[in-house]
Order: sequence, then C-alpha cells, then structure tokens
Amino acid sequence: MFTELLRARYHHFIEARGWDLPNVRGLEFDQYDTPESIYCAIHDGMTIHGGFRVTPTTAKCGSASYMLRDAQLGLLPDLPADILDAPAPQDPKIWEVSRVFVDDTLSSRERMRVRGQLGVSFARLAKDWNIDAFLCLTSVSAALLTRQAGINITPAGLRFEIEGETCQAYHLKVDAKRLRRSRAA
Repeated sequence: MFTELLRARYHHFIEARGWDLPNVRGLEFDQYDTPESIYCAIHDGMTIHGGFRVTPTTAKCGSASYMLRDAQLGLLPDLPADILDAPAPQDPKIWEVSRVFVDDTLSSRERMRVRGQLGVSFARLAKDWNIDAFLCLTSVSAALLTRQAGINITPAGLRFEIEGETCQAYHLKVDAKRLRRSRAA
C-alpha cells in the first residue's frame, strides 16, 4: 500500500500539477519521508483516493528536520525563509502535515467524502499520538476546503506564490464536535 501511496503522490503532484519533486520510477518521495513519519491513505482496495504524511516537529533524519523548519532555516531555496510568523516549533505535541491530496478525478461528492475521511484520520492521529496541533503548508484554496472538513485552520505566516498557486503556512487543530457535524452533513 505504501508504494501505491507514493505512486498516487507522483500522479497528483508531479503529473497533474507539474511540480518538480524527487521521484524514481513513478514514485514521489523526498527527504521528509522518514521512519518518524506516519502516513494516511484513503483507499478502496489498491486504489488510493487521498492521503497525507505527518511528521513530528522534533524529527531529525540526516540533515533534515521538517519542511517548514528547514525552509525557515534557509535550507530549501524554493521556499521563503519567512514562511512562518514565529520560530518553527520543536515540540512533540505539534506535528507537520504534508503531501495532502485528494484524487482530482473523483466526483465532487466523492472528493468531499475523502476530505471528511482525511479529517477523521487527523482526529484519530491527534488522539492516538497525543498531538495538540498540526502545522502545514498548502494553497489558500485547499485551506478553505480544510475548514469545510471540520478542521480549525488559522494562518501561520504570510501568503506567497509557488508553482503558480497562492500558498500559506497554517496552524491546524481538530475540532471533534465540528468534525462530527461536517461528517453528518
């Protein structure tokens, strides 16, 4: 299943969006795919419909920590060093969310269902791993969809352009009551 998740990421980020990301033989992965990361795949058998990766902000693998911190430290030239409006946390109760995607070929209704399942997965991770909050970098339009999925999301930095999209770092908190309401709708 992990290989299929990397293949789905390749399709979503490289083929469909044209991002210049590390890849081999149709699989997308980078220096943040480490043993400390946890992966979520929403699937039907072997077909991946959406997913994400979470990594503790205390992670360290080789010279990498986590994407937002490394950007702030100037280690990622494609991202601004002022990506966050405060020093990047290194806290076991704050994790970074990255490589979030939902299959664009699904119907609108199915994409909404998958986003809801991703929200439930965030809630489970928060509970099971004692996570208080998440940090992420995403497009402003994806942030609006995240709110609809029952996740509290607030800006954590300034907006900037990357790969033709307006992006921003965000703080995420799972609101279990709101999440239940959005799944019931």
